[in-house]
Amino acid sequence: MRDSILRTWIAAALLLWGCAEPQGFRPPEDGLEAAREFIRATLDGDYGRAEMYLARNEQDQELFARWREHMRRQPEKERLGLKSSTILIESVETPNDSTTVVRYSNSFHREPTRIVVARRNGVWGVEFRETMTGREASGADSLP
Repeated sequence: MRDSILRTWIAAALLLWGCAEPQGFRPPEDGLEAAREFIRATLDGDYGRAEMYLARNEQDQELFARWREHMRRQPEKERLGLKSSTILIESVETPNDSTTVVRYSNSFHREPTRIVVARRNGVWGVEFRETMTGREASGADSLP
């Protein structure tokens, strides 16, 4: 009996521990914060951190995974240039209370880019499929 109680407690503790937010992660308070955190993480090549700001749906997750693999194959000079770049926000639009569209570039690639962030079930997340609209679905062009 004591073993089954102990196993139940251990299983519950592992389940709770596995569901906890990653260390240092704080859910974004708004769409602009989610966009900035996601952009900075992708520029830094910290794709694990970037995924924390990604919308929680299969399509966005799969598209981001393909794009991430493309970026990991880039030459080191490219990755270091992105990592040392600065985010240049051009505009922020809020078409409604649950959507933010950020237009930006970075100081390494001054290519204007759009990122769409939406609040679903109270959580802000980058809608990568919307961000990549008008781009190669494989993400082969450049950063979102």
